[in-house]
Amino acid sequence: MVEEWLVGADSIQALAPEGYDDAVAEARVRALHERLLHPPALYQDSTGLAHCRIASTSDDAALAWIVLSHFGDLATVQDCVDSDLLSRILGSLEALEFKFIEYDYLVSHTYDGKCPALAGGTWASRYFALEVDWSAKVSVE
Repeated sequence: MVEEWLVGADSIQALAPEGYDDAVAEARVRALHERLLHPPALYQDSTGLAHCRIASTSDDAALAWIVLSHFGDLATVQDCVDSDLLSRILGSLEALEFKFIEYDYLVSHTYDGKCPALAGGTWASRYFALEVDWSAKVSVE
């Protein structure tokens, strides 16, 4: 199922799929923000749409990073070791109809999809990079 989601959301466009709507995407980010009570950071020139840092109230240490993609309704969570927190995050993502993909899966599989500018990276960089690392194989002229 995960592979279907990844391939289904793919596009020849590097940063956002054809027909991408900023307003719709930002509304979904705001809805997630309201559920988690943490402000998201939005990105435009990246494959990742937004990330939200979940922090400890006692020392402000990051407990998890939620990352949403410009492509479809894909979401992942990085660096969360607290299973109860992860369960709550996944519940929020599911309630908003995001498709959760484990970050370890994304970083362990090479991207070989439709966008030649990102070929050779991982599925994580294809959909969730906050800074895009362009392939040296593609001319940007």
